[in-house]
Amino acid sequence: MDLIRYRVEDADGTFLDEFTTNAPDFAEERIGRIRKYRPDLTVTETPDND
Repeated sequence: MDLIRYRVEDADGTFLDEFTTNAPDFAEERIGRIRKYRPDLTVTETPDND
């Protein structure tokens, strides 16, 4: 199964969230909820196939 690890940080580099999923819609929704409160996010996507 191909999983993607998402790491979310704000503009200052403060860690906000990290999760792994194979559902891009779920990731978009979860990141969107954070973006409501912190609009300038950095999202790093990396393969997580352990």
